[in-house]
Amino acid sequence: MFGCIGRSAQAQNLAQVLYRFENRALTLGRYGSVAVFQQNLFAQAANCSGKSPGSYGGADGIVGAKTRQAIIDLQPCLNAAVRAAVGAENYGAITVGLWRLLMPTNMAPPDAITRANHLTFALEGTDYDVIQFNFCQSRNPRSGKTFLEGDPYCHTNDPRAYLTWGPRGATAGAGAEIQQILFAAERANPGLLQSVFGPFTEDMHRLALGNNDAAFDVLCAIWVDDQKRDDFTRRFAAYGARAEVQAAYHRVYDAVNADGGKIARFFNLYGAIKSVIGRDPTEIDLAFFIDRATHGSVPPGDISQLVERMTKFVTRTSDVPSPGELRKQLAAWLPTHHKYNDRLARDAIFLVDDPQVVLSDAHQRMWLQRSGLKASDFGLSDRRYVASYPVARPTGYEAIEKFYTVLPEDKRACPSTVRRARQK
Repeated sequence: MFGCIGRSAQAQNLAQVLYRFENRALTLGRYGSVAVFQQNLFAQAANCSGKSPGSYGGADGIVGAKTRQAIIDLQPCLNAAVRAAVGAENYGAITVGLWRLLMPTNMAPPDAITRANHLTFALEGTDYDVIQFNFCQSRNPRSGKTFLEGDPYCHTNDPRAYLTWGPRGATAGAGAEIQQILFAAERANPGLLQSVFGPFTEDMHRLALGNNDAAFDVLCAIWVDDQKRDDFTRRFAAYGARAEVQAAYHRVYDAVNADGGKIARFFNLYGAIKSVIGRDPTEIDLAFFIDRATHGSVPPGDISQLVERMTKFVTRTSDVPSPGELRKQLAAWLPTHHKYNDRLARDAIFLVDDPQVVLSDAHQRMWLQRSGLKASDFGLSDRRYVASYPVARPTGYEAIEKFYTVLPEDKRACPSTVRRARQK
């Protein structure tokens, strides 16, 4: 069935793992190339094993037991040379060779940056078509109900994020990432908001151009009305499913004035100590940088003191610390005071693959409880290096003067109880 692999592909390490399911399924998103790979894999595995393609489930971007079984079911239809080339010994893993065997030549295997972003996606757990209103979302400890479920009071655990969207947790609140994405997508595709949001188009324009107070009132007026909220959620799902919107989402987060700039600080830091560590950041370093930029503390704008501390740490003995040891120390120097336990659990993901690192009991416990994932599950290695990150220019949104864009009827629609939310 599959007799050979092209000569150009043979020059690569075809047995290199891209994704491997072990204990926890990897949620990589329904809209990326992994879902296309699954579709091709399920069809070929079903043809080989005599099963129905549907027996493996849908092509949902979740690499778990069904995907692994499909890879195993495909093996009998590969000759011995091909099985060896695509890394059949990597029990059910998606390898470079298997990807090239099943995918068109114009869809290259996901690179380290893509897979590092997939790791953070797996931790955030929301796709591009998922939004969450954050008004009064917490339950009253006494009644066990939320405001929308009939409790007279409004409780929230995040009063500064009125709406959350997508894999990086974009918010329409303090960070205003949603407004920036709306602006970037509309600027690149004029009329897109009108075509998707219909009767909510003016609300979306007022949200994108409004200040923080405007974002609260515009979104609260939609959220408090059951019919409007359901229609808005459905339209936003259709909006997020569009490729041009996902491109704008990436564009905003890669900008120098957003996460891209935070990631660049890490690269600048490692560039400053390259003479003493003798290397560029590793693939696992890269994933650590991206995840820290998404959810945690990052180096300050002035990295000089941190460079001095890291240099002393590296040169304190004749043995250069391993990549994991350096990440562990850096994490200690960049403490996260918000959601401390969650950060411990996430940092452990970037430490467990390094045999030189001894995890604390707290790291180990929180890691197993919250994810149990490893950077190597995403094919990331401390033996391969990444010299830079493609930081994008500012979108231009930051230069726009924001103002209060709310209509009187919208302001009246938001209940006073919601404005006096109690923080949980």
